[in-house]
Amino acid sequence: MNSKTTILSMSFFVLLYFCCKDSVVENESVKISIETVKPEDSKKLVDYLLTQIDTVQIENIEAKSSAKLVNQDCYFDQSTQTDDFLSDIEDLEGYNWNHETKIAEIVLNDHWSLNIKRGGCDDFEMSASFMYDGILDIEKDKKQIFDKVIWITSLLKDFDGNDIKRVIEEDKVSITKRDEFNYHANFMDEKLYELYYFNFNNEGRTNFEIGYYYN
Repeated sequence: MNSKTTILSMSFFVLLYFCCKDSVVENESVKISIETVKPEDSKKLVDYLLTQIDTVQIENIEAKSSAKLVNQDCYFDQSTQTDDFLSDIEDLEGYNWNHETKIAEIVLNDHWSLNIKRGGCDDFEMSASFMYDGILDIEKDKKQIFDKVIWITSLLKDFDGNDIKRVIEEDKVSITKRDEFNYHANFMDEKLYELYYFNFNNEGRTNFEIGYYYN
C-alpha cells in the first residue's frame, strides 16, 4: 500500500469517526493504526488527526457551556412559579393567570380590578396592584385606599399582613409626593420599611400598588 492510499484510508477513518462522534463516550480513547504509513508521512498525518480531535473537544466544551448559560438565563426557576398560592382563596375566585408574566388578573366589581404578581427571572416580585376607574385623592381617600391594602395583604400569605395592618391602623405611614400625580409611601416599621414599597398614581384614573422584591 503506498502513502497516498494509506492517507486516503486514514482520512476515511477520520471522517467515519467524526460522523459518529456524538455516540462516542466522553474521554474515550480512540486507537488509530498507522503502521502502514511511511515515516515521511506519519508525522503530518498524526498532527492532522490530533488537530481534528482537538477541534471536536473544543466544540463539545463550547456546546456544553452554551447549554449551561441557557439554563442560567434566569436566577429564579420560573417553571415552579404557579398560581397555587391563589387557588384556595375564595375572595379571589375567577382570576386569569398568565403563565408567562406570572400575573393574575381579577375583576372585583364594575369599578375595581386587581393584578397580583408572584414570580420573576432575575428579581422575584410579590405585588398587588389595584385599578379604579375614578380619581381618588391619597389624603382625602386614604382610609379607602389603605383598607384595600389591608384586605389583600391579609389574604395573601406571602405578605406580612398583620404587621401591615398594625402600622396602617397606628397611622405610621409616611406619604411623599413625587409630582402632580405620583406618590409613594413608607411603612414606618423597621422590617416593613426595608422590605416593602407602595406607589400611587391618579392621572386619569387611580392605581396603587404594594409589593416587594428580593434577589
